[in-house]
Amino acid sequence: MKSKNNDRRRFLRLGLGTTAGILTTAIGCNNTNGETAPATDAASNCKVTPDQTLGPFYPHIKNGDGDVDLTTIQGKEGQAKGQVMFVRGRILDEECQPVEKALVEIWQANHGGRYSHEGDAKNPIPLDPNFEGWGEMTTSAEGSYGFKTIKPGAYAFDDPNVVANWRTPHIHFKVSRRGYHEIVTQLYFEGEELNKTDSVIAELPEEERAQFILSPVREEGNIPVFSFEVKLKKVPTAEERLAALSACAGKYNMSLPNRTPNEEVIVHLDGQQLYLDMSGYATVELKPQGKDEFLATSIDCRLVFNRNGDGSVNSVTLHSTSKTQPMAPVVAPKLG
Repeated sequence: MKSKNNDRRRFLRLGLGTTAGILTTAIGCNNTNGETAPATDAASNCKVTPDQTLGPFYPHIKNGDGDVDLTTIQGKEGQAKGQVMFVRGRILDEECQPVEKALVEIWQANHGGRYSHEGDAKNPIPLDPNFEGWGEMTTSAEGSYGFKTIKPGAYAFDDPNVVANWRTPHIHFKVSRRGYHEIVTQLYFEGEELNKTDSVIAELPEEERAQFILSPVREEGNIPVFSFEVKLKKVPTAEERLAALSACAGKYNMSLPNRTPNEEVIVHLDGQQLYLDMSGYATVELKPQGKDEFLATSIDCRLVFNRNGDGSVNSVTLHSTSKTQPMAPVVAPKLG
């Protein structure tokens, strides 16, 4: 039976270590054990982890103890069925710096392919009374996290006679931290035949799949260890957003539809909103559509500001939004 008095012993047995309840295993970017997530070179690849589907079985009702050991449940003596495994890694930002106190949540099917979730009640596979099904923890100062779990089974979400209806074994992740955009993603296992037909894997660009389909990096006492890094994107502060907009302000040499070619126009910032001033004509609002991308529907234009490595803006690319008078994209240099 689990008890608070056994917490330190349990963490040590998991090979994780603990300080004030936060795991401190160094795995991934700056690891000291030679473990690196496959296809992830942290020194050169700091791309934000792509989002994947949340799926229908997110554990909104938190049954069990929800700690880092999914193979046992407080108050029960039994062990979960299936192949035991460790999943460890680090949570990093887009500069590969560790993210401390990020909440890492995982959930998965049991060894037979059934979730401990009311939405999976019609699944004929029996529940495992000793399998947690979900867990959560916050990362250490090094961005580290770690769980002990079992390898999940595959399952069919519709007619099991149709191969395309089967989900390959996978573990769901949801990582969140104030000041960062959350990531929802999944971990898969190398060598699974269903990886070839899994509908969620198919949504990933082929060149990105290797970072999610993993093999063990090593074993600890015959237990395989999987290393999985997740990279979060920072949410810009109000000051950073204002600075980014300010960099777009200035004079540009533009060729706008129905205007004088190579005309000097001014982009100015008013509060937190950009406007386009056309001499002797009108001022139009530039409505944000994404990073450095703005829409000026009234003049049939989409503007994308181009930046130097230091974040300064050197030009803007004009894209026509007119269906009747299409125009090839034009790059307008910034004059000052």
